Amino acid sequence: MGQGPSFWFDTRIYLAVSAALVLVIVYYNHFIAVVGAILLYVLYLYGRERHAIRQREITAYLESMSSHVDQASFFALQHLPLAIAILDQAGVVHWKNGVLTQWTQGQLEIGEPLSKVWPEFGFDAAGKKVETEVFHTGDKHYRVMYVPLNEGASPMFILYIMDITAIEAMRTKCHQAMPVFAYIQIDNYDDVLKGLNESQRTTILAEVNQLLVEWATGLDGFLKKYTEDMYIAVFNRQALDRLMNDKFEILDRIRTIQAGNKIPVTLSMGLATEDSPLAALAQKAQAGLDLALGRGGDQVSVYLDSRVQFFGGKAKAIEKNTRVKARIVAQAIREMLEDCDLALVMGHVGEDFDSLGAALGVAKMARALGKPVHVVVSHPGLAVDKLAEILPEGAEYQEVFINGTQALSRVTSRTLLFVVDTHRPELVAASELLSEVDKVIVIDHHRRAEVFIANPLLIYLEPSASSTSELVTELLLYFDERLDLTRFEATALYAGIIVDTKHFAVQTGVRTFDAASYLRRAGADPSLVRHLFRVDFETVKARAAVINHTEMLPGGVVISVCSDVKNAQVVASQAADMLLGIEGVKVSFVLFPLEDGVGVSARSQGDVNVQVIMEQIGGGGHQTVAGARVKNAGLEDVKQQVIEIITSYIKESESE
Repeated sequence: MGQGPSFWFDTRIYLAVSAALVLVIVYYNHFIAVVGAILLYVLYLYGRERHAIRQREITAYLESMSSHVDQASFFALQHLPLAIAILDQAGVVHWKNGVLTQWTQGQLEIGEPLSKVWPEFGFDAAGKKVETEVFHTGDKHYRVMYVPLNEGASPMFILYIMDITAIEAMRTKCHQAMPVFAYIQIDNYDDVLKGLNESQRTTILAEVNQLLVEWATGLDGFLKKYTEDMYIAVFNRQALDRLMNDKFEILDRIRTIQAGNKIPVTLSMGLATEDSPLAALAQKAQAGLDLALGRGGDQVSVYLDSRVQFFGGKAKAIEKNTRVKARIVAQAIREMLEDCDLALVMGHVGEDFDSLGAALGVAKMARALGKPVHVVVSHPGLAVDKLAEILPEGAEYQEVFINGTQALSRVTSRTLLFVVDTHRPELVAASELLSEVDKVIVIDHHRRAEVFIANPLLIYLEPSASSTSELVTELLLYFDERLDLTRFEATALYAGIIVDTKHFAVQTGVRTFDAASYLRRAGADPSLVRHLFRVDFETVKARAAVINHTEMLPGGVVISVCSDVKNAQVVASQAADMLLGIEGVKVSFVLFPLEDGVGVSARSQGDVNVQVIMEQIGGGGHQTVAGARVKNAGLEDVKQQVIEIITSYIKESESE
């Protein structure tokens, strides 16, 4: 069957050569030439007949093959495990193979839309190129690829549909088996065991161990204690889903354990899961534990799907009685200041007395070492103007307050930048400084957020402190024993403590009063503080109007809006504080307009963690004092969002 036209062409060439030879023989012998010509003619007839036979055989073979291919193609279209359909742009079926008929149990007819049997599949006729998507209906999963057949007035599409149920089942099984690594720490270990005898200590630790072992066993996981207050655990993603569904109720169970000193035990956890080596998961889990501890403890940080989620955080941060860390940080700051040629200090945008007081306290450290220092402010505001009014005469206070542009022009390779009263890069007074200055120190008392200033040299974050001014005051105590604060500096720091503790009413501990006592001895003037906090008559009326239009919601929630007034942020903050004085009010929210969105001031009596609520709209703060700035939003939209979040929070709390 391999012979064809090319073979007959070659044969005729040989015959032509032979004919030429016969002509030559005629010259020598006529008889032999005649015999040769006869034989040559016979060969020619034979060859032509064989060629005709071969051509008929080839034609028959090709016709047979074509018939078989058509049959195979038809069989493939009808019986391969791949459904095929042709649809128009409205999704109506114009042709389908038998597999699609089988998968739809005969419920789909020609001329009917595919959505009749598979409404979950959203056919998009606007696609002008190959498109692929996955959808599921019932217990089946399908992958669909559709290709446009033409782009005329009536475009048609051909769909190739594959059943991937088994693949998705395997994917789900692998997903549920993905490992989860966890670091677990008793975050108030020393405080819980303080003052207890050996028997009580042993009983407390045994109860904690028993609860954690039972918890890990119920998850089919592994738990190992490797220090007195630290554990590691490994379980799978399916167990993590269960934990997230019940909001890590193990935290509440552990919190019921109390010793003779009546201090409840609290846990902090850092969990991580993704398609990474265990070493990488362990690093993320450790970072998550640090994040949970930085937010005040008694909570869980979960690294999942490339983002961090938080659970818990109901217990108040316990004040640390030791000042060892403050002494170490103060000495580290002194060494870094000695090695710089310029110190810049900035707080958060829309500075309050806490951020300004802390900034002036840090500036005092720099001046004590003879270093030039400036406080960077976002823009002139009420707090800045009030402090500027009482600013004493003297060269040391000349140009103490500068803006971000002026600060940028002064930056050198040896500039040291302090960020006080915030740790979120989007909230600092001059964010451009963060990218221009390599050496950054963060001092803050807010609970740590997921977003943090990148690569700081030093972090002093104490959520248990009343204010950043309190932290800076303690640093001043250990920075230099011979350091003397001026009346203005002591008053600014004292005002910072007063404003964040609401006159020592909230978030106040022993160390807060120690710091206030030190500042009073240094010359802090309460009458000057009262002068700083004085407001004009228009502000008082605006505050009263906010309270007058307050809405009472179920669960001890009040919410109001402050608009069209000067210093709206200050008015909103003061109104939110005053609303907590109403009988039965547990939490208050006051919204106010900003140039690029809406601000929210949130306050709580302690039963509701307003930090968690504000984080859901991009804010943060403390358990009892928090706030948020929502960009590109309206007052009414943000108000409804806050109401939905607090309503959901209260329902979850009541169901526990």
